[in-house]
Amino acid sequence: YTLTPTLISEFRLGFNRRKTTKTPDATNGDWAKQLGIPGVSAASFPYFATSANAAYYRTGPGGVSSEVWEDMRAQENLTKVWGKHTVKGGVEIMKTRYNILSEALPSGRYLMGGTALPFATAGTSGNDFADFLLGNVQQAQFTQALATWLPRWWSNSAYIQDDFKPIRTLTINYGVRWSYESPFTTKYGQQSQFDPNTVDPLTGRMGAIVHKPGPLSASKWTNFQPRIGIAYNFRPKLVFRGNFGLITQDLFMTQLSQNFEEYFASAAVQSPVGDPRPAFRLSQGPGNVKLNVAADGSAPFVGSNYSSRNASWIDPNIRMPYIMNWSGGFQWEVRNNLLVELMYQGSSGVGLLNNWDINVIPLNIASDFATLNNIRQNAQNFKPYPQFGSIQLYSNFGHNSYHSGTVRMERRYQGGLFVNGFYTWSKAITEADADGSTSGVTYYNRRLEKARSNYDVSHRFVGTFVYELPYGKGRRWGNSGGWKNAVVGGWDLTFSQTLQTGPPVTVTFAGAPAAAPGANANVWLPMQQRPNQILPNDQAVVQGWTIGPNRLPTSAQNPYLNPAAFAYPAPFTSGTLGRNTLTGPGIVWAQASLSKSWTIFERVKFIARWDMNNPYKHINLGDPNRVFNVATLNTFGRFTGTRGSFSDVGGRLHSVLVGRVEW
Repeated sequence: YTLTPTLISEFRLGFNRRKTTKTPDATNGDWAKQLGIPGVSAASFPYFATSANAAYYRTGPGGVSSEVWEDMRAQENLTKVWGKHTVKGGVEIMKTRYNILSEALPSGRYLMGGTALPFATAGTSGNDFADFLLGNVQQAQFTQALATWLPRWWSNSAYIQDDFKPIRTLTINYGVRWSYESPFTTKYGQQSQFDPNTVDPLTGRMGAIVHKPGPLSASKWTNFQPRIGIAYNFRPKLVFRGNFGLITQDLFMTQLSQNFEEYFASAAVQSPVGDPRPAFRLSQGPGNVKLNVAADGSAPFVGSNYSSRNASWIDPNIRMPYIMNWSGGFQWEVRNNLLVELMYQGSSGVGLLNNWDINVIPLNIASDFATLNNIRQNAQNFKPYPQFGSIQLYSNFGHNSYHSGTVRMERRYQGGLFVNGFYTWSKAITEADADGSTSGVTYYNRRLEKARSNYDVSHRFVGTFVYELPYGKGRRWGNSGGWKNAVVGGWDLTFSQTLQTGPPVTVTFAGAPAAAPGANANVWLPMQQRPNQILPNDQAVVQGWTIGPNRLPTSAQNPYLNPAAFAYPAPFTSGTLGRNTLTGPGIVWAQASLSKSWTIFERVKFIARWDMNNPYKHINLGDPNRVFNVATLNTFGRFTGTRGSFSDVGGRLHSVLVGRVEW
């Protein structure tokens, strides 16, 4: 609404809702009773499966589930023109809520184990489908969702900025923004949080899952984000532009049903260990199945296999991450149709949200072989909290940075030709490439993961030109109508060429000798297992590499990576090789398009276009096999695929004919 010629108000209201539900037709049909299975719930259709959990003939329509996402917002922006100033300010209030009901099978999931018959071949486990026909159940699992995940957030913000033009050749933009996001909480306080200072009622050890209503972290009210931008004309054809800005990133959550442990009850009926007989027959039913539900509506852990007991922990001091962006550069119009630009750009993300498993064994827990081997065989007992499997701590772990320099040259449209090309030299460094769960050599030294990001491209050149082919009406040759112009006149050619270096790669290992990292599934050493690198990078990647005369079979290729540059680490030690230390092959990729339009009627136009991807048919190889294994060195450092999908960067040769009518 224009209040005055220099005062404008803009008000917005918004609402967004997405809902996904699953309600099988068999729900509440008491199908267990109809199929002759007594004493179980009538809510879901019984799920029959092999011991490997593969359903028989899709006899598992599943249970009821629902996911609802809602955003509600109100926003006001006010603009005031005041002499050489244009001042703008505003506020926004947004509420977000999720309603997630997880799928459960209260009528049971029945696994048929293939109980061996007396006349079966020695050492075999029988036939699980035969057990299905006989109704012999090896194990039955019953689950029930005790609550709906109902997180709620408030996201509020306000800003004020000013565009100030003190002189004709100088413009300054400056301002500040403030943001607030409410801490994680749920509607009815049904949430879980790991507490290291609470005694676990199950084991008596310190460290337990607690269920308390209220925010799981403190409110942070000091999220101020300044920004400034400058544009200055030194002379009519030379301009400098620069900026600095700080942006606060929302936290929300990185996955559904986070901090919601022990609200999904389960019970199992199975035979004792070593007993080959079925747990029960379907016609007899599982008997009395009782879910372990506490007075507060949660389902405490049952059993002694603590490796499957997981917990979530939101750092009580977690705060909204922030990202800084800055840039500076010059644009110079060398002559009327030629523009040159030099630009530097940088950014840094501080306190980014990641979650690490903190319940891991330190690498330096012991030094003698016997003790280390005992820890390897009994790793669960040596975790900081042996009564838990993983404990995911959500906190401001992440940090990244990016720096780039770009040279761009543009020949503006003249004589039917437009040309644009740029070269960028850059480097992106991260500890993890995305929000959410991450891992590495050790939680206790996360800086070991600081390296080039997976998407880092050091050098990149892109050149594009658009050329009106010089034949046809209004062009250099054949400037006439008739059939010649209709067929061969008026065509336009567009061509784009990309050259870039490859992304970084990380070498891991497998097939290590006994008692070495990775040789046993119970070893506590990291998921990111890397070998020792015993030769420098310029020898680890074969210099002047070519794939050789034979691309297939894989073993006939020349290796891109030199296996002599790597070795297994000593037993119970992590390798010396870092993350993303080597570089894969680059990309040579082009695209071309030939197009022409015909006017059919005054307001109707037909356009024909022939697009071609990778016209050189250049093979852009994907990453090589990076798993160092002395047993399979004939495939190490070789390639089994290409980079890019059908239409992705670096994709294979293909062409598309397009016909389009516009009116």
